[in-house]
Amino acid sequence: MRNEHDVTLVPDAFVKANGKAWRFDEAHRPCIRLCGGEEILFESAGSITRMPLKTGLGTGESVCYREFEGYGKLAFETRIIVNDTTGFVDCTFVPTDMTELAREGDSGVKEVCWPGPLVADEAGSYAVLNTMQGQLLPTDWPEAVGEKLPFDGQMGSESAYMPWWGEITPQGGYLCYVRQSWDSAYTVNHPAGGPTRISLRHLPSMGKMDYARTVSYCFVPAGSDYVTLCKLYREIADEEGRPRTLKEKAAQNPNVEKLIGCCVMHVEGKSHVTEGSAYYDKENPEKNDRLVPFSHWTERVKRLKGLGVDQLYLHLDGWGQPGYDNQHPDYLPPCKEAGGWEGLKELSDTMQELGYMFGVHDQYRDYYLDAPTYDADNAAMSADGTLFSLARWAGGPQNYLCASLAPDYVRRNFEQLFAAGIHLEGTYLDVFTCNELDECVNPHHPMTRRECIDARNRCFHYLTAHGVAPSSEEVNDWAVGAQVFCHWAPYIKDCAIPVPLYNLVYHDCVIIPWMMPAGAWGIPEGTTGFLHALLNGGMGYMGEYLEGGELRENIRQWQVIRDLQKHVAMEKMINHEFLNEERSIQRSTFSDGTKVTVNFAENTYEITYPHIMEQKKEAI
Repeated sequence: MRNEHDVTLVPDAFVKANGKAWRFDEAHRPCIRLCGGEEILFESAGSITRMPLKTGLGTGESVCYREFEGYGKLAFETRIIVNDTTGFVDCTFVPTDMTELAREGDSGVKEVCWPGPLVADEAGSYAVLNTMQGQLLPTDWPEAVGEKLPFDGQMGSESAYMPWWGEITPQGGYLCYVRQSWDSAYTVNHPAGGPTRISLRHLPSMGKMDYARTVSYCFVPAGSDYVTLCKLYREIADEEGRPRTLKEKAAQNPNVEKLIGCCVMHVEGKSHVTEGSAYYDKENPEKNDRLVPFSHWTERVKRLKGLGVDQLYLHLDGWGQPGYDNQHPDYLPPCKEAGGWEGLKELSDTMQELGYMFGVHDQYRDYYLDAPTYDADNAAMSADGTLFSLARWAGGPQNYLCASLAPDYVRRNFEQLFAAGIHLEGTYLDVFTCNELDECVNPHHPMTRRECIDARNRCFHYLTAHGVAPSSEEVNDWAVGAQVFCHWAPYIKDCAIPVPLYNLVYHDCVIIPWMMPAGAWGIPEGTTGFLHALLNGGMGYMGEYLEGGELRENIRQWQVIRDLQKHVAMEKMINHEFLNEERSIQRSTFSDGTKVTVNFAENTYEITYPHIMEQKKEAI
């Protein structure tokens, strides 16, 4: 079973690709995990039937599993096919009859663990992981990694900005693309010293495992690296029509182009921590409230204009009467103590007069029980009939608002802001691109995780249609067609080797700001956000309370970032490389030929613009 891509299924392994045999980890035992903890091993089937497959697209093998003790009706199939056109190996789990496991309670399916992890233990091998901005994990990395992924490894969250992972060895590598990523999660197992094992978990939808799930393995030859995988995935995404570039978004909304070169200033209004919140300070109750009037920021932006800051995007938290992270989605009217409608409009008008951009923080997932229009029937209902509950954030007890209702709440609130003359050019919808996807079994508004993606994107599209550039907390593959910018998309804490995978795939589609100083959240130890902003051709933050020399230095750094961003914001990042063994010197290359070299050890940088090089050559 060979094809022009030199990928062949082999009986003593999984496949042979580009001359290298790839094997699944024999210690992994594929299984169906139930909610009560029981595991139904594939190998425990009383009947296992193997059959060759030949379709118009390729050849492979089917394995049918039946006759499980205690689960007489349970039947499923696994299909592995080598696509003769692409060379991809498609592995599909087919739930032939899993109705017996759709019952409520402990017998329900929690996850299906198949296929298992591939083995890439050769010296010099490393895994390519899309945990937040991305990381490389050498097979012999001395520290444990992946013991607890955010949101339990669920894809579509910050645990996996993009729905793939890969491994590179000296003999070749692979990219594993999860096709139904919205109902998928993954596990990274890397004890101190290695080796690395990455495995997939298929999740039920609406409490059932009732549709086929496919993952595609794409093999690359020796000499490939993480950049190879990023370019391969962008080709896949382009063919599927998922990305929209910033140029395309700017053609629909001029504020996209206006955003390029801005510094971001994230400011506060009213903060109020309720007694029901995990953050409530019982010993010092006066610390639970804080207020910064809108007028303070009105004067601040005027001053920044006088200091030469010609482009700025102001992100305002705590502008609603309840205070930051309180009573969403019933956030209006603007906080009276901070200045009310009049003060908010003065700030908005001032931003417009100065040529600045104005945006507000908003939230349409956290659904607070003390919101004036709260109705438990609007909360997302889990497959077991329960409502998720949390009391961590400032507003105290909450559920999750069913995302199918979020677009109508966005419209309800923003129509009031528009009617009051609040001039918004950007808006931040919190957590959408960071937290996991939701599902809801409430018959009044049922929603799958796949439909949750559509609902969240509809919120972004509504803003775009009204000239507002949509932003969210982080970035995600499923939002790349609608999202313009984010709050940040940095590195996961304690990652192995930080590497900008998301920017290598989607730099020309989303604008990513970076916190500027060393020690900021998501900035790797020993580096500064300023240099990461340059390396990634991104935006920079402006310190909202800086004064004197610190403020002048912040402005100077932003001006360097601004000049670079105006060249490369809409360009692809086509390469990233480490230039020394310590990985402290790194270089990124953009599709217009611009190269950025940073030295994290010496805190220096060099930017080479191709047109400037040409001018120098002519002068010589």
